[in-house]
Amino acid sequence: MKTFEAKKLYYSIGEVSKITALPAYLLRHWENDFPELSPARNPKGNRIYTHKDIAVALAIKKLVYEQGYTIEKAKALMQGQTISTDDVKETETLLKAHQPPAKLHHKQDEQRKALLLETKAVIEDLLDYLK
Repeated sequence: MKTFEAKKLYYSIGEVSKITALPAYLLRHWENDFPELSPARNPKGNRIYTHKDIAVALAIKKLVYEQGYTIEKAKALMQGQTISTDDVKETETLLKAHQPPAKLHHKQDEQRKALLLETKAVIEDLLDYLK
């Protein structure tokens, strides 16, 4: 059985929106307010978020939504704050929680295989009957 070890280096704004439970338009808006949140762009111009970018978005969310700071105060607090490797590791743990485990894929593959074998048997019985 294979285990799921691959992790993505970059995430789209839609994926980050789901992970952080923040609307994409708010993430785009925060890019203007918080220089710390500055995802790179791919050749097509789409935003690509790293684990650090996601950690920054979660830190901003915590300041604004959980601790109740205004955007201006959160901006001031973020300027003095650095995103530590622990914050990034915590984000990576969160990201792993949003990815389906390998066992689930394996179980689904087994179910599909069983269904295909059953379908094959029915078709073979029909062919024998028609002969």
